[in-house]
Amino acid sequence: MSDVTMDAPTISESVALRLALAAKALPQLQLAILVNTLVNQLGDVLTEKKLRSISPKQLRSWFSEGLGAHIEPPDRVQLAQAHAVLTGENIASMEAPEVPQLPALSGPKVRVAVTSNNKQQVDGHFGSCLRVLVYEVNAESYQLADVRPVTCSASGDARTSFMLELLEDCQILSTLSIGGPAAARVTRASVHPLKQATPVDADFVLSRIRQVMHEGAPAWLKKAVVDN
Repeated sequence: MSDVTMDAPTISESVALRLALAAKALPQLQLAILVNTLVNQLGDVLTEKKLRSISPKQLRSWFSEGLGAHIEPPDRVQLAQAHAVLTGENIASMEAPEVPQLPALSGPKVRVAVTSNNKQQVDGHFGSCLRVLVYEVNAESYQLADVRPVTCSASGDARTSFMLELLEDCQILSTLSIGGPAAARVTRASVHPLKQATPVDADFVLSRIRQVMHEGAPAWLKKAVVDN
């Protein structure tokens, strides 16, 4: 790793930390390989802005081949975690939240699936998130009901099929982004996708849904409500 100068003044401490955490998520790669690949693709010097511009598809293509005969390419789950570290709004530990031991909400409600990478954040892409958080929401309250890890390393239709299994009891999907074909399959499965322009706390999305249910839900939301 002598060709990588992690303490160079042109690399910020936050960028160095992101690189170190991403390398931890990709244990089969030396840090030098990770950094040199990113520099080759993004140019020198690496910055927060450059890292945040990386799409999940780009990261997969950069590390799917050309790593050498003795290096096993990272799988999709590992690359999803690395992408979350490199592009997240804030450097975070990528922890999953704990599900509170509470009775299920009563009365008319919806179950909202959130694609997340860290704690209770809507900060994951449908095609590369680390987990799906499932919330119950009624007109008075909302609460976390389940945390479902995304363990699928497949792509394309197989990935979407796996994700649909995680969403099978949900009526709404809140996600940072989702491709057109995947969104169409989600909609056909009677799940209403809501895309967020930027990462937000799940509380922001959930409180708005709760408020709309309290004030009078639109037709699409009334259709989604279950009563149990």
